Amino acid sequence: MNELLDTASGELEPNTSLASADVVVGTHYFRQQYLFAFATQGEVLNHIRTQTLQDELERLPELVRAWQMQQAIVQQVIEREAGLADQSGLEDMPNEVTPRLREIATDPLLEKTFRQLPITFSLVEIDKLIAAQRTVNLDYVDELKKRYQGRTSMSELVEICLSPRREMPPIQHLEVANNTHVFSSKNLDVRFLGAFLKPLHHDDLEFAELGGIPAAAVIAFVGYGGAPVNVLKFQNRIVLNNGFHRVYALRSLGIEKIPVIVQHARSAQLEFPPYVAGLPRDYLLGALRPVLMKDFFQGGFCVTLKAKDRMKVVTLQTGLSMHDVPA
Repeated sequence: MNELLDTASGELEPNTSLASADVVVGTHYFRQQYLFAFATQGEVLNHIRTQTLQDELERLPELVRAWQMQQAIVQQVIEREAGLADQSGLEDMPNEVTPRLREIATDPLLEKTFRQLPITFSLVEIDKLIAAQRTVNLDYVDELKKRYQGRTSMSELVEICLSPRREMPPIQHLEVANNTHVFSSKNLDVRFLGAFLKPLHHDDLEFAELGGIPAAAVIAFVGYGGAPVNVLKFQNRIVLNNGFHRVYALRSLGIEKIPVIVQHARSAQLEFPPYVAGLPRDYLLGALRPVLMKDFFQGGFCVTLKAKDRMKVVTLQTGLSMHDVPA
């Protein structure tokens, strides 16, 4: 391959057709655990086709046969464990961590993140959490397990699961046009966090690159979602909403119960999201036995795949319209 490339420009040498070059597409991957037994056949086919390397596509018939063999077992589990998702109760937090919980509860970022629904701090059993997510990044889980190894005290679990702030990878930025900013991160949780009117201060004037006399400013935030592991509770059902990989890593280390922020939804139609991680509200709240965290640790229910590596990109553009209008 190297002899076909001009090392200075990175272009194919003259008289070299693209077909003759040994071009490899999509070689960067991470190990992904896919809970395929609870997916539909259509989901499995589409996931393998769009999210994994060619190696996995070539063994698609084998994976489909494995999926078909698991369906009778899944049906038995659904019938045997009907109602199990409604037995996931909440336990009070130990008194020893009460002072730290008070500090967490008054953090301004946490208050703004969880102001849509009433919240409490509780202990929950990992295995009985309804898990809307289908996939696990095993490479990332390995990193988390190394970080969490030996940190099993309740005070340490509170920091892992509930602290409003955590270390995040840096966000890369490029201004590609006067009105367009592109941000990227290896952490797929990066997102647009809103734009708001900002009162002008003297220090802001140094950012007025086009001069003039600034009279107003709008500040836009790009960053990550709320850090605490949180769940959505409606009646007796508890759905994991954020912190999936931390929960999976802790369960892999033998931790059975963790502290979480519980968001209490009183109305399914008005307060519970229509979808969580792609699964509809009707399934999460209505299925007799929806998918649970314990299913990720059941032999045969998951398959390990080479998934295409990816990063998250957020493009932020500003639009402008100026007209003279009647006063």
